[in-house]
Amino acid sequence: MGACCTSLDDDQKRDQKIQKKINADQREQELVHKLLLLGAGESGKSTLFKQSISLYGRGITVQERMAYAPIIFGNTIRSMKTLIKESIKRASGDVKCTTPPYSELTPLKFAIASDLKEISDIVMSAKRGENGAYALTPKLASYINILWKDEGIRNTYQVRAEYQLNDNADYFFNQVEKLAVQGFVPSEDQMIRTRVRTTGASEIAIDIENVTIKMVDIGGQRSERKKWIRCFENVTCVCFVVAISTYNQVLFEDHETNRIVEALNVFEETCNTKWFDRSSIILFLNKRDLFVEKIKRFPITVCPALQDYEGPPDSFERSIEYIVNAFLDCNKTNKDIYPHATCATDKTNVNTVLIAVKDTILKENLREAGLMLGRG
Repeated sequence: MGACCTSLDDDQKRDQKIQKKINADQREQELVHKLLLLGAGESGKSTLFKQSISLYGRGITVQERMAYAPIIFGNTIRSMKTLIKESIKRASGDVKCTTPPYSELTPLKFAIASDLKEISDIVMSAKRGENGAYALTPKLASYINILWKDEGIRNTYQVRAEYQLNDNADYFFNQVEKLAVQGFVPSEDQMIRTRVRTTGASEIAIDIENVTIKMVDIGGQRSERKKWIRCFENVTCVCFVVAISTYNQVLFEDHETNRIVEALNVFEETCNTKWFDRSSIILFLNKRDLFVEKIKRFPITVCPALQDYEGPPDSFERSIEYIVNAFLDCNKTNKDIYPHATCATDKTNVNTVLIAVKDTILKENLREAGLMLGRG
């Protein structure tokens, strides 16, 4: 009988210990804020994600940077191949340039110099190795460097809104020969600027001034968005990322829909869904550095959704204000939207914005607890 009682006591102690652990885990989980990075493809979500790892996460290891070397090689080679192909299309007259003032140039101004035909053919013939990756040899890098200086290639680059080209192509072209040195290990900045299409969802835990955030990055291409709903539960904060510099570009997916028009449509669905009734929504107007340069040449009115803008064409403040209002008009709820102009490749800017995100999360928590006045 005594042995039986002892067994029951042991079982109760074990159950209590398990329940105590469950309760502790639950309390710990309640202190973790889930932040969802959403937005259309190529908006810069993954760049923000990598910056967050570097600033407040586990950090970026040498091994992780080394793994990006073949991706950088592939991006650089494919980008130059794209420029060569687009140059040939415009030089032959098969494609008419529509980007002012380059639309006034004769087709020959887009042609690659005749004495560079052999090396352009060599670049075009570059193929992946058996491991599926491109190799960037010193000779191939020197050929890409020579082509990058060619007038026809440069003019073709200037009209890149007419086709699909990585935003950071020029960044890597300008240092292409350094990439080809033996034993090349990408810097953190090179890794962060590398375009890698996100598929599925990735998550990290970051700690910003003693506030723990679980950040989730989800692919933004149309084919990836059907997976978003899997991550919609228990979201504290949605960070919607828009590449504002793409107001004169079309989608990679259909080569027809304006990217800002697409972003507005996706944002309207996002901020009005019942899933985020109790979630903060932060709007990241990303790639502000590219936007500042682009509005000097192309007014935002080239975008169908922004064609009624009447402010100075090259005014950053007025243009941004108009774009922000276009997104705020999508909000049919009474929740606040918190906009921030960002440059995901600028670590200092990202750090400032992440601290602002943390402050927003804390403020919304106080509001939910009834310690701040409600909305409206």
